[in-house]
Amino acid sequence: MTMTTHLALIGEQPMPVLFIDRYLHPARTLLVCTRRTQPVAERLRRLIANCEVLPQVDPYDFNQVMQLLDERLPDENGTVVNLTGGTKIMMLGAFAHAVNRKTRFVYLESERPPQQLHVFAFTPAAIKQTVEELPKLITVDDYLRAHLDGYHCEGFSCESDGSLTDGGRFEQAVYQALTPHFEILSGVKPAGVGDQIEIDLVIRHDNQVAIAEVKLGRGSEGPKKGIDQLSTAGSREYLGTYTRKLLITAGYPKAGIKALAREKQVAILQVKGYQDGLPLRSAQDLVQQVKSALAVS
Repeated sequence: MTMTTHLALIGEQPMPVLFIDRYLHPARTLLVCTRRTQPVAERLRRLIANCEVLPQVDPYDFNQVMQLLDERLPDENGTVVNLTGGTKIMMLGAFAHAVNRKTRFVYLESERPPQQLHVFAFTPAAIKQTVEELPKLITVDDYLRAHLDGYHCEGFSCESDGSLTDGGRFEQAVYQALTPHFEILSGVKPAGVGDQIEIDLVIRHDNQVAIAEVKLGRGSEGPKKGIDQLSTAGSREYLGTYTRKLLITAGYPKAGIKALAREKQVAILQVKGYQDGLPLRSAQDLVQQVKSALAVS
């Protein structure tokens, strides 16, 4: 798709904008945000080349949105308007602008991978709609920096002397089983939250990302704590609604833990045969479980 400008509406979730921008490769990108979504826009600006954050709009002022777009978007054929984010009023304003200018507009379908981009173009007879499947567009680092102001990796759980804990050895075994098939970071700590959040593994396949807590599962404390950690890290305020949540355990979770996991939308992946290492068959089974959880064929 030949284009010069990508105009994107910014909501709470950054990935629809980043996916589409990486796919379109525009000469410049303009982000329309509100006071609430300004931080999202600023994080995206750091990830996108030739990107400008436009003055904030009132999320429910249709005429203000229209006026801003009319002033800042040139009357040219190379503009694509991204309707995926923002409020419904912002979307209606951007759609009205696209109709007035006969400008192409797009919408990202992202409920399940692979993500599909719906492209709409004006023709003399009607609006033509086409659908394009998105290829791999991001890394784990892209994903984390789109959601967080920063992060660092501490690796597997260790004792005070630097040796791995029992849980750290299990984390390492899981990491080694998954690494040939996925991009993974271990011991991820978001910046600015102290010791409140630490994510054992962040796992990516294509454009789909999951966070995982890795627990031996001895007693109820480990699995429940893992579910609580996933719920916090995978909230709208941190890694957002596009992130899958996985509890990887070597134990046998009780019915109460399974019910809590379902309530919190956490997938439990059980690892069998762990004895300071994973047998080949157990490692292969874990890989398939993770692919299934990420909806990877």
